[in-house]
Amino acid sequence: MHVTTLAVWTLLGVIASSNPWSAVAATIDEAVDSYTTAYLNVTSYDVSTGSVVQSEKSEIGKFGEFHVGTASGVLLHVIGTDGDRNGCEAPVHGEHEPTVPGPWIALVRRGKCSFQRKVDNARQAGASAVIVYNDREAIDLDKMKLLPSDPRNVSAVFTYKWKGEDMARMLDDTKRRVMVKITIASHCTRPYGNINRTSVLFVSISFIVLMVISLAWLVFYYIQRFRYIHAKDQLSRRLCNAAKKALSKIPTKHIKMDDKEIIGDGDCCAVCIEPYKPSEVVRILPCRHEFHKSCVDPWLLEHRTCPMCKMDILKHYGFLFTGSQESFLHVEVEEVTNDFDVYQFARGRSFMDTAQNSRTTLIGGTAD
Repeated sequence: MHVTTLAVWTLLGVIASSNPWSAVAATIDEAVDSYTTAYLNVTSYDVSTGSVVQSEKSEIGKFGEFHVGTASGVLLHVIGTDGDRNGCEAPVHGEHEPTVPGPWIALVRRGKCSFQRKVDNARQAGASAVIVYNDREAIDLDKMKLLPSDPRNVSAVFTYKWKGEDMARMLDDTKRRVMVKITIASHCTRPYGNINRTSVLFVSISFIVLMVISLAWLVFYYIQRFRYIHAKDQLSRRLCNAAKKALSKIPTKHIKMDDKEIIGDGDCCAVCIEPYKPSEVVRILPCRHEFHKSCVDPWLLEHRTCPMCKMDILKHYGFLFTGSQESFLHVEVEEVTNDFDVYQFARGRSFMDTAQNSRTTLIGGTAD
């Protein structure tokens, strides 16, 4: 049973090494915002005894574009014609190549040239896969931007600096032989670690601009609201002061027993609907309507019009408004008459009223 299982695994390894592009890898969507992680199963053997010295498997690799697939073989640290281990100068070959032929995987350090050049040089040298390790410390792994290689693609994996240096130290020991098996771990379509910085910056700036605009609009709104309330209060005070001045010009009288308000059926105040009584004080408006002074004065201070005919006392006594009363921001009250003019006007009205009453009395006497 164990022999059969071992044979199956050996056959799968040979198939994977001869064709690293498996059916699973063929279905992976190589979108810009996606990547595929890789398992690296690294096992070191003692060359003399063949026993396993160290074995570990971890998800610490990221496949390059169009180079996703499984692979297995002997790990070799490649060196170029320039004597460097970056694999940039072709032809490259593996250091300490084993005497037994078989699939092998190239270990290359990042730097000096592009990922594409490293992968192409290793493929031309006969490697079944390429492992590129970082030349600087980093928390996240970059996704290698690669193109499809013809006629035969190879698996390409990018890993951390510490992992690559650890495998390089194993290879420096001539008493060890290092075997690596690369398998597909997971496919991430929208990784949080690879969010486009430009998009984040754009969203942040848009949010800040929106907040500034909202704050400016709020400040403008409350300033306008404050000006509106202030102007409205100022207008109310001006109207009230003008009404008080106009009210001081409206004559009053005390009701006597022989006044027309008492004689006969008598009149009543239109505000309180109470008949007039002797010694009460009434205010006589310019429209000749009479009311109790205590009843009509609060009304005139608030409404500034006659309760019956709606005559405007401010217009009658010469208080003019530049603009309508609803225009609270630009209203100016001006008194265009002086005390002498009011006196002359009141004296003329009184003379005309006396003449009219005399004429009425005369006509009435003639009729008798």
